[in-house]
Amino acid sequence: MKVKCEYCGSMIDSTLKQCPHCGAPNENISRGGTGIPRTIEELLAFAEEKGLPLKKMRFFIGENYTGPKAFGIYKDDDGRFVVYKNKADGTRAVRYRGKDEAYAVNEIYQKLRSEVGIRTHQSGSKASESKYKARRKKEVRGQIIKWLIIAAFIVFVVYVAIALDGPSDGYYEYDDTLYYNQGSSWYTYSDDSWVYTNDIPSELSDDPDAYYNGYDDSGYDSSFYDSDYYDPDYYESDSSSSSWDSDSWDDDDWDYDYGGWDSGGTDWDSDWRRK
Repeated sequence: MKVKCEYCGSMIDSTLKQCPHCGAPNENISRGGTGIPRTIEELLAFAEEKGLPLKKMRFFIGENYTGPKAFGIYKDDDGRFVVYKNKADGTRAVRYRGKDEAYAVNEIYQKLRSEVGIRTHQSGSKASESKYKARRKKEVRGQIIKWLIIAAFIVFVVYVAIALDGPSDGYYEYDDTLYYNQGSSWYTYSDDSWVYTNDIPSELSDDPDAYYNGYDDSGYDSSFYDSDYYDPDYYESDSSSSSWDSDSWDDDDWDYDYGGWDSGGTDWDSDWRRK
């Protein structure tokens, strides 16, 4: 949406903080109280204002991009907003599909923010933070090494104790039912997923070694089940947030050298799903 600059009279985007013609502050800025864009147009204006090279960052705003390795948002023919991730193999994972444009835009905005944050942290572009960490590390290095050794010893002792007293981690098959043990916790396969269970047959709990099939997925016949194997102690980590609260993020955090952007820093093989 265009508004008139109160100082020079030029028509400018309502989302800009300053008039690009005279430099005066935009008295009619429109982006909501949180500072987060709420429409696709506002998000595009926000990206332009911050100098974000969206295509290089693999973000396609307002576009149903079908190539691999991409995040995007667009409005479909039914008037629904679709937020998606195209994985490395070209398959699509849909994060949101619905009528709430503000919610949809926030989902892609949070992912955009997350991707910048990951690379900012990796590159160490915040010099003051890097200097502080280096100084702090030097000051406490001796204590850290000492406590790491102690902690490693404790973990080793606990692990040995658990290994000696409990069943081995891995797969067990009893009475045509597949079980999995992880750290003395039992899981069983039900409705295409692994679920925690306390209902362990006495024969299995009393003599687990008699039903042990192995640690990895070669320990069972995959044709026995209709669905793919899911490791029960695996979960997808995703740093994006659905909250409208911008936390400690501010305008300075967008100051990143996008010339060195590398899309290889993103996990393109996992789905983008809400926990």
